[in-house]
Amino acid sequence: MLTSSEVAAKYKISNRQVNDLLTYGYLNVAQVLRHEKRGVALLFSESELERLDIPSLLAEIRAKKGPAKIRNPMEFKKLLKAFNYHDRFMEDVEHYPESEILKTCFYLFHLNHYAKTYPESSKDLYSLKSRVLKKMYQEHRGVLKASYLLGPDRQRIWLCEDCKEASRAAGMSYNKYIQNESYCPKCDVQILEREYYSLVEFYLKVGDYRFVFHTPRSLAAGWMKDMQELPQGTRKADRYQDKMYLYGRPISNIEEKAFPLAMLKEKLIEYLDQVADE
Repeated sequence: MLTSSEVAAKYKISNRQVNDLLTYGYLNVAQVLRHEKRGVALLFSESELERLDIPSLLAEIRAKKGPAKIRNPMEFKKLLKAFNYHDRFMEDVEHYPESEILKTCFYLFHLNHYAKTYPESSKDLYSLKSRVLKKMYQEHRGVLKASYLLGPDRQRIWLCEDCKEASRAAGMSYNKYIQNESYCPKCDVQILEREYYSLVEFYLKVGDYRFVFHTPRSLAAGWMKDMQELPQGTRKADRYQDKMYLYGRPISNIEEKAFPLAMLKEKLIEYLDQVADE
């Protein structure tokens, strides 16, 4: 692992150019090293650096319009704020009997944002999330509560001739017409799967800390034997939404630098391994 200064020295570039590579997405943070008095250092993988054509990438950056965001002092302040929040959180929850599950929830919270941001990795990340939720729920039922949020069925709809004509007159595709729920009772509706968009909601509150996670009913059904006994609610979501399963928000640029995905995965896998060994 190399610090920013070590990267600059090795490749004979400036620290600002290292920051540019980071800001424009050509270089990823592999690990965050925290010093005493809340100082931090970003660490980069030597093997990843060796695969980069740094002179060409810097030339591309120079050709791009607009200043790099990392040059904005407010961005660095936000980064320090994220680091400090992490450190304060870890220190504050240490005295709770539920400290382990609180720390795990912190990492899972950010992993969930990565899963929404990067669809190509979402299957693996959601699988890891499901395994962690399973372990936490099975071992901490007194802390991690669950409820069932009833969602709409998965349907296939064929428009009647009148609705097809109305769709064309409105300048809408058939799919858009269906998504707007403009079809009438004469249209043919086939139920493909009941409660397809239902979710299981996991809720944890300890002291001033609160976490909420969701997982599709189909994923939880394989290991939740008491699903039908859970308190029920209604899922508040638009029907026919392509991303109905993707609750939450994407990871922010600051969070990606403060909480690298590799670090989050490592912490969560450590938790799973520890539980498995007990």
